[in-house]
Amino acid sequence: MKSNENPMLRLENLSFGFEKTKPILSDISFTIEKGSFTLITGPNGSGKSLLLKCIKGLLKPTSGTITLDGSDVTRHGKRRLASIGLVFQDADTQIVGQTVERDILFGLENLELPIAVQQGRLDAVVHLLDLTKQLKQRPRTLSGGEKRRLSIAGVLVMQPKLLIMDEPFANLDYPSVLQVLKTLLQLKSEGHTIILVSHEVEKILAYTDSVIILSEGKVAAQGSPSSVRPLFQDHGVYVPLEVPLEELTWLKP
Repeated sequence: MKSNENPMLRLENLSFGFEKTKPILSDISFTIEKGSFTLITGPNGSGKSLLLKCIKGLLKPTSGTITLDGSDVTRHGKRRLASIGLVFQDADTQIVGQTVERDILFGLENLELPIAVQQGRLDAVVHLLDLTKQLKQRPRTLSGGEKRRLSIAGVLVMQPKLLIMDEPFANLDYPSVLQVLKTLLQLKSEGHTIILVSHEVEKILAYTDSVIILSEGKVAAQGSPSSVRPLFQDHGVYVPLEVPLEELTWLKP
């Protein structure tokens, strides 16, 4: 298959440490197929956030390779910054505009794209993320779920090849979690390639294509949700084992 020949992302023996003699991430290798939805999980301190920053281009790996859509971008941090969208755990840190509309357009204006192109991209993301009614609102007046969707919109409008979300359910109430879940599934249905980092696997596991468990800076397990599920508790990740896999989501039919 073409996706196997040219995956969206491939890491090979990636390692990172603030001191070369003390690696925090060690020999991490995995592949992310185009259009797939991958969950990366693991206990606190396992290196999940550092891994995201290495992939994105915010940190420089000490060794290993990063291939994006067939191109070796290991030494091209700026290309990764432009091609990979990262939604941080705290949505407020990514919100800079005085209104929802201005915030979404912020990155596009820095690219100096034509007004018509900016408007077209804006219209597309606000429709996709159901933010049309909030365009003129101040971001501070939004709910937690709306802020999360706004932070996603600000990333998607830049049209990244890969979307990464770090703990998207953190500090959200139940209605806001449902909003974010629906948004993720909508993005998946639109064909976006998504990496989701979360320890709250019971909220989304039923919809993931593959799962990677990090432990002590290494890949402890990877595979389909059903194959990896029995290993969660061995690596400090809670999931109710008595619940059928297809029911491990907060969304109900």
